[in-house]
Amino acid sequence: MKGNISKSFLLFALVAGCAHHDAETIVMNPYAPNMTFAVAPVLNFSGEGHFDSLRATDLLASELTYVNGVNVLPVSRVAAYLAAQGKTQIESAAHALAVADAVGADAIWVAGITEYDPYTPVVGLAIQVYVVPHAATSGLDPFLAERLAQPMSIKTLTDASLPRDQIQMVYNGTHANVADAVKRFAGPRKENDSPLGWREYLKVQTLFLRFCWHDAIARISTQERWTDAAPTPDKTTEQPI
Repeated sequence: MKGNISKSFLLFALVAGCAHHDAETIVMNPYAPNMTFAVAPVLNFSGEGHFDSLRATDLLASELTYVNGVNVLPVSRVAAYLAAQGKTQIESAAHALAVADAVGADAIWVAGITEYDPYTPVVGLAIQVYVVPHAATSGLDPFLAERLAQPMSIKTLTDASLPRDQIQMVYNGTHANVADAVKRFAGPRKENDSPLGWREYLKVQTLFLRFCWHDAIARISTQERWTDAAPTPDKTTEQPI
């Protein structure tokens, strides 16, 4: 991925509650049980004028409902709160935390599209997750901790303005590893009823974007988090799960 968005990533650079139960697509939850997620309007850094930010936000929120044991607020709740402020997007880390708290969320997902080619297809994305202080307890499973070969320290968030998690990815649908991951993802999905089968997810941009969000969420959910008090390092790769 070109460029380095790690300088506080999305926010400093520029500025519902349903659940799915498809066993094959559930994402394990690394956060505290019963957390409520809000989703900020997706930012468009790609320069592509035809990118539909609202639709992308809906898809991200939809994929978050596959995270086991969390609630996801309707995207309209964040949009309405921003509109009341005379704003259309999150403008800073402090703003993200204030919005999350105001809409009754424990955490807010702030995402941006950094590359967008609907025909290849190619999607570059970046995500930051901000957890409001009252919800910043570890999702540590003590039984899992006992089974680990090495001791681990629980991550303590000393600065709420730092993202709890962040990730940066590029997905190119012409790459074999991406196509293989799309095939695995599409198998159990109800949208997969086209004569094209799983390849529909490489032809229809909203379906490909849905895959990209799901993969990024799964990566965030599985990356190591019980480390010393420091923001999770951003991950930049073209190797989806």
